[in-house]
Amino acid sequence: MTTSDTTGESRDTQGSGGMPPGRRRFFFVVNQRSGNYYKWVVQLRLGEFLTTEGVSGEVHYSSDTETLKRRLEQAHDEGYRDFVVVGGDGTVSLVAGLLRGRDCRLGIVPVGTTNMLAQLLGIPLRTGRALDVLLTSQTSRCIDALAVGNRLFFLNASAGLSSFSITDLRTVEKSYFKLLAYVFAVVRSMRKARTRRFQVTIDGSPLCIEASELFVDNAGALWTPRYRTSAARLDDGQAEICYVSKATPRELGNALLDVLLVRKRRVALRRVASARTVTIECEESIPVQADGDAVAFTPVDVSVVPGAFRFIVPERR
Repeated sequence: MTTSDTTGESRDTQGSGGMPPGRRRFFFVVNQRSGNYYKWVVQLRLGEFLTTEGVSGEVHYSSDTETLKRRLEQAHDEGYRDFVVVGGDGTVSLVAGLLRGRDCRLGIVPVGTTNMLAQLLGIPLRTGRALDVLLTSQTSRCIDALAVGNRLFFLNASAGLSSFSITDLRTVEKSYFKLLAYVFAVVRSMRKARTRRFQVTIDGSPLCIEASELFVDNAGALWTPRYRTSAARLDDGQAEICYVSKATPRELGNALLDVLLVRKRRVALRRVASARTVTIECEESIPVQADGDAVAFTPVDVSVVPGAFRFIVPERR
């Protein structure tokens, strides 16, 4: 049984999956390739967590998607209703997509490079404190997602310089250089940056946009919640369509300053519209990224799924 308020948050009054209050089961999915995964810290904290009185669970170390899909389905059939991702935004999106349509909640122990979704949900970035949220909070928040093919994403999807950069991103660089790895990838991808003609269909209405970067924004922020890319919110039932027109250093620099300085009057980052469905076509087939992973090539359909998933979040104070 749950009770809800107008903010989209809910409180479980009978525990997870109908279990008696105080008895909690968690199924952990761990991505050991995440940018800030430190084995000796994470495994120690997980071990301590699973020996806590009143808690039980299982840890699955993610490998290939098909194996993960089968194990998640089995875990749900075994009665697990609280699943926890130990990883970054891409792993969260992957697990949520594989659990789509099932009665469950998702917790996050953020060990990725940026952990943008965890920050937006108010989840602490320290492993121990994030695990404490799982123990102490009975609150969950239902948020929207972007559907691309059969996968769900919570932050954004884009085509252009960012998607070429993600394609060029090297896992070993993420492990050693963290956020700087994205800077290196952008620099390598600049040779591919140019203004392209996109045919965009927004809620059924066609539009031609010439842009070096075109993105569908569900979260409205980049890197940290204070760096705003648009007015998008995680639970407003729609996404913001934005673009940067030119691929010149000046234009791209101004777009970056629009975000970092949170300019009310944008210089280079332009808004097109709010939408529920978007189709992106380009004069050539180029990569599309979503939540930091290369996921498709144009043409691509992106649609908003309102209230797609519930996340375990800290108690409101």
